[in-house]
Amino acid sequence: MSSVSRIKVMKLSKLLKNTWLLRKSANPASALLAVSVCASLGVSAHAADLLNVVDVALQRNLSLSSAQTNLSATEYELDISRGNFLPSLNVSANTNWNDGTTHQYNGGNANNSYNNHGVNVTLTQSLFDLGDIYSHRNTQTDIDIESLRTEQTRQQIIREAATTYFEYLKNRAQIRATQAELESSESRLTLVSRNIELGNVAGTERYEVLAQKERTADSLRTLKKDQRIILNSLANIVQQPLKPDFDLQSSIQFGAIPPSRQTELNNIMYASDLSLLIAKQAVTRSRQVLKETGAAFVPSVKGSIGYTYDDTNDASAKLYPDKGVTEETVYTLTLDVPILNGGRDYYRYQQNKVDIDRTEIDLQDSKNASQQQFEEFIYNINDFSASLTSLTTIIQANYASYIGIQKAHKLGTRTITDLLSAESKLYSSIRDYESARYDYVINLIQLNERIGNLNMATVGKIAEQMSPMSDDSSQSPIPLHLMVQ
Repeated sequence: MSSVSRIKVMKLSKLLKNTWLLRKSANPASALLAVSVCASLGVSAHAADLLNVVDVALQRNLSLSSAQTNLSATEYELDISRGNFLPSLNVSANTNWNDGTTHQYNGGNANNSYNNHGVNVTLTQSLFDLGDIYSHRNTQTDIDIESLRTEQTRQQIIREAATTYFEYLKNRAQIRATQAELESSESRLTLVSRNIELGNVAGTERYEVLAQKERTADSLRTLKKDQRIILNSLANIVQQPLKPDFDLQSSIQFGAIPPSRQTELNNIMYASDLSLLIAKQAVTRSRQVLKETGAAFVPSVKGSIGYTYDDTNDASAKLYPDKGVTEETVYTLTLDVPILNGGRDYYRYQQNKVDIDRTEIDLQDSKNASQQQFEEFIYNINDFSASLTSLTTIIQANYASYIGIQKAHKLGTRTITDLLSAESKLYSSIRDYESARYDYVINLIQLNERIGNLNMATVGKIAEQMSPMSDDSSQSPIPLHLMVQ
């Protein structure tokens, strides 16, 4: 940094600090309101770094808990389908009391009362059924799909927590710059009002300064409202109030993604993008369902062994054996050959053939959507990278213009309109610069989710380039490191 630039930076920083101190001493009621607002934002909120916020979200987020629970429930379906290949054993018992009377023409009526009871045991085993085989495979595919969806939900939670974290930091930077602009406007309004009373300047100057102050105050009010919404959203994601306390370091580099790296990332996306993997599994499952439906036309074989014990204590029984006890063992081998069932299996088979076409169309649609979003993230990241270079130059130029016009205004060669316009441009360029920094990181996070590579390690690399925030109200909102020539 040249000596002239260093002096300019120090003067501007000192000027801003003095105007903020003047603002607080001149309007204590407003200062108290600002403290109250900050307190309301921080009630029951725990300060946290990026990794801590994401970790808490993964532990407590209800959507992820629901997805994991659903996966556990789906895994039982595999055990259920496996039961089709295992033998089944059924036992039944019965008892009856028989009370009968035979009416006769000759002699008295014949009464016959006795008890009848028995036991039946049946062991059944499916020997060959293609439908069961394909059904079991479909169940395994369902579990694979549910596992992918659970991981997809996990990465969505990481993305939501991380991007909301940086949305808060972006909002905070905008509030900081807008607050400084407001305090500068209020100090200028106080100074102009005093000069008008002394007759040093025209009374019309006050209206321009007042209008700019109110516009800035309105913007600041909206930004603080947005901050509350962001903190509420973050609290909903992590299921507890948390307030970010780490920010991006000023030395971080926001480089563009070169074409070679874009090609590499694109290949990674087609191999690990979860939405594509789910769509591919859906195609696999639809083909297996078609095979399962086709199995309805294939014969099946089932074997069973049944044992029956029957004891009939009928004193009038004349059938052998005279004790009324019968034991029977039955061995059964059943060949089931489907012939006709009203055409239901045929039309179900045709329906599933059409469903394969649908899932293949959905897969292609997912590929197109993923590719489109991938390119958008690449374009945005590279655009923000280039914008930050341009905005650095714009801030430096606006800063030099503001200092020059400020001096000229004191000498009476520039109007208050020129000064207000220069100040507005300076703070607008600062807000644009800060927004571009955070939007770059947000799009980088979204890109990693798109290629299926968003995890704690990815977030950790970003967290390494962050450091604790400074709440020093006397610190200049202008990124002074940009003034290095």
